[in-house]
Amino acid sequence: MSQQQSRQAGSSEQMAPQRGKRSNASGTQPLVKSSAAREQASVQQYLDRFAEAMTSGDIKTMAKLWGVPAFVIGSQDARLVQSDEEVEQFFAGAKDMYNERGIVGTRAEIVDLDWVGEDLVIATVRWPYLDQNDRVRGEESSSYTLLRGEDGGFKVRVVTLRGETPLQSE
Repeated sequence: MSQQQSRQAGSSEQMAPQRGKRSNASGTQPLVKSSAAREQASVQQYLDRFAEAMTSGDIKTMAKLWGVPAFVIGSQDARLVQSDEEVEQFFAGAKDMYNERGIVGTRAEIVDLDWVGEDLVIATVRWPYLDQNDRVRGEESSSYTLLRGEDGGFKVRVVTLRGETPLQSE
């Protein structure tokens, strides 16, 4: 059994973060509130880097944010991404495609975090489409299964595309 499997097979006490879990002696204070906040902040930081790389067209950084192999699935597509080069190809035209539609930016808005284990989280994220005046012109959402590596950083391993709400007219 690997160290990771051993951790996952351990008691639920070892799984983190356990938001809202209470100790018998703690009254109403969450046991790991600061830990949960720290964990959410680390996911947000990862997603902020993801958004910056996507909107700037920085495909090298995008490739560093992925762990391969990875899987992307949506209602119209399913693909296995097996190398950094495939990640770069996947995002090569994304910036231009969005810019052609008047979208110049986005931000990661975490809708939900589902901690599967200590180092594995599924983040459901809303991505508002922002125009040059920072107005929301539509949105899309996806879920990202993120695995924390030995360096403490996350890498995306599965993306579930949830769809988009088209650009709104003026």
